[in-house]
Amino acid sequence: MQTPADDAPLDELCQFIVLRHHAYLHRALPVIEAQLAQIPGDEVRAAFADLAGQLHSHLAKEENLLFPAIEALARADRQGSGRPALPFSTVLYPIRLMETEHARIEAAIARLRDLTQGMGLAELTRLEEDVHEHHRAENEVLFPRALELEQRLS
Repeated sequence: MQTPADDAPLDELCQFIVLRHHAYLHRALPVIEAQLAQIPGDEVRAAFADLAGQLHSHLAKEENLLFPAIEALARADRQGSGRPALPFSTVLYPIRLMETEHARIEAAIARLRDLTQGMGLAELTRLEEDVHEHHRAENEVLFPRALELEQRLS
């Protein structure tokens, strides 16, 4: 799946993130969990369980709350209508929450990487790279553009 341009419609960016990054995480987490189950000791498994829990919760919030709101803003913009009714007063609040969660997820990945250093877990490395790309697309492209669009429609 080709990465859309940073100026692609916001609903396309949301769908791309879900279909590429979220789908990848849903596939990769069970694979990594199975690999880590082979490692003796509870610390690595506990660190992974923490990371997986954060990711599942985060993805659900994006898919069920924030992205539908951003997609509604994009539709309203295309239709030339004003700001649509959203489940929150502004997308700023869920965006700031997602950014905070991004930082926590990155810290949980770094902790897990430190605990598994030298174990050659290629899928964990791939997950880390995908999460960095995922967060960049949201923090640097999707979120600023969604905030600007909401302001314009208000």
